[in-house]
Amino acid sequence: MSELEDLAGGTGQQAREARRTLKRRSQASARGSSDSDDFSPLLDAFDSLVQRLAPSERRKLGSDIATGLRAANAGRIRPNVEPDGESMEPRKRRKSGRLRAKRIRDEASVSRTAKRSIRQEKMFRGAANPRYLRKESSQGEAQVGFVGAMARIMKVHQYGETDTVTRDPSSPRVTYPARVVLGITPDDRGRILEQISARIAP
Repeated sequence: MSELEDLAGGTGQQAREARRTLKRRSQASARGSSDSDDFSPLLDAFDSLVQRLAPSERRKLGSDIATGLRAANAGRIRPNVEPDGESMEPRKRRKSGRLRAKRIRDEASVSRTAKRSIRQEKMFRGAANPRYLRKESSQGEAQVGFVGAMARIMKVHQYGETDTVTRDPSSPRVTYPARVVLGITPDDRGRILEQISARIAP
């Protein structure tokens, strides 16, 4: 049994020590320390402490965690950054003779639209919208994910699966590069640890 699991079952001084341990883990996680990469101890170590909260408090904690995770993932999806901090593999340009024509247009016109063009080339612009990227929470869990047709599309990209290039089932099928759109980073872990610590504090 780990140090965290020992402390989670205690009361009084032990509970206070558990919170101090939780805070240390939170700080280590925020720094990206290797000993905090395993998120699973949270599920067991502090379960008994969290269970002592009133049902309404547990629901609020779950909602707060889900809200933070949704915001963090949306903030990475928009600029096409994966949870590990790496840029997603960009979308391949379609081959078209019109692209060459556009390149020889007036330089001033190109300059005026450069920033807009860069924004337009970003993928998944609508995926981070709360309409598609939803949060769910209860007394015992917090989760973030996509809904509807967006869920199927993002699953293809998350795992690098093969799919049709359009909605038409008869269109060509291609294997997409894996682009990790959802995940939990060390900073996310640190924030969750802080949220739990604050909620169970006396």
